[in-house]
Amino acid sequence: MFIARSQARIRAARIAFLLLAAIPTAVVVGWAGYIGSDAHRVAVERAWQRATGLPLTIGRIDHPRPGVIRGHDCLLPATTERPAVSISAIEVESSADEDRVRLGSLACDAATASAMATLARAWLMDPLRFDRTCIIDVTHFSWADEPTAVDAAGLRIECVARAGSRAIRLVRRGDADDEVRLVRQMPAPSNDATDDRLELDASCLTPVPLAVLAAAGGVLADGHAAGLAAARVSGVLHAVREAGRWRGTAQGRIANVDLSAVAASVGGRAIGQATVDVTRIVWDDNRLSDGLVECATGSGWVDSRLFDRIVLATGARPGPAAVAEAESREFDMAACLATIGPAGVQFLPAPRLPNALAIRDAAIVLAAPPAPVPGDRLAWMLTTPGTAFGPAAGPGAWLMSVLPPLAPPEPSAGRQF
Repeated sequence: MFIARSQARIRAARIAFLLLAAIPTAVVVGWAGYIGSDAHRVAVERAWQRATGLPLTIGRIDHPRPGVIRGHDCLLPATTERPAVSISAIEVESSADEDRVRLGSLACDAATASAMATLARAWLMDPLRFDRTCIIDVTHFSWADEPTAVDAAGLRIECVARAGSRAIRLVRRGDADDEVRLVRQMPAPSNDATDDRLELDASCLTPVPLAVLAAAGGVLADGHAAGLAAARVSGVLHAVREAGRWRGTAQGRIANVDLSAVAASVGGRAIGQATVDVTRIVWDDNRLSDGLVECATGSGWVDSRLFDRIVLATGARPGPAAVAEAESREFDMAACLATIGPAGVQFLPAPRLPNALAIRDAAIVLAAPPAPVPGDRLAWMLTTPGTAFGPAAGPGAWLMSVLPPLAPPEPSAGRQF
């Protein structure tokens, strides 16, 4: 039987096929090819670089869910301030005004802490560039030097932007919840920039590697940093910066301090492991105003030149067990209390060692000084031997910049000549 055909119907069927089948299929195939191409990876890489300000590179990407991009084999190249940082996978999900970043695991070392601190400072100080809220979730967070058997805790970082203020909150979930908060109150456009206020609160009961804190604070690693790799810090801190000046309080503990690394940083030699208990530290206008610190160590030794520098700087008195001709001064135990105040730094015997600062075979190696000493004398003790003028760099210069200036002497009665 002959079936009549309409050219109009044929054209309509062909157009419908093209619009509903062929073209969508071609678009989907083309889009699938593009998102798997190197061009798409480079585009995402550049977008992430613009968003973070970091030269991050991505090995490959995929799209596990609609609106989610996952980058694999991510690398932050090394700089003069830190080595390279490698992250196995980063997952980013964006909405209208918020970005969510997820990491499956992160082993944090000094380089990672330096990169995170750089990004945090940029986010706090540049609201025009970073105008979106960002939430970062790390499922398994650990320190890089911890053994693999240690259970990793979760870490959550919240960067919240509000009118006139910005805040960063870090919470680490574990046996004890640790939290760090930074809040910046920004001045109004018509006000002076000195109205800018930054407040920092930290409560870390779980020990944090000292090297990580130093890197996050902008202290560059040097040849002696490896010796402090085992040192751990715990405690609480409250600090406020207004008009460019800091004030605050702190207390806590620094454990597993390697004396060989500390001595090497000031040009000396020593062996031992110390613990520093900070009962209180108070500072105002960028200088310490009050403090009580206890230092204690087990058996060890200090080379004779460094021992003599300690005696000259602190006014401590060598005891019968300090053999003058020996190349080093050995001790079975050393401990002291250091108080900081307007009169200077006073070194006192600690409760665990009430009759001396250091002993060997029950005999005194070093006795406590009779009076406080000014900060500049301690600065010279921390200065590398051979320095001709006042310390201009290193631990000595830093100590002079933070210790309280000596109070002027009280005028005596009678005539002055």
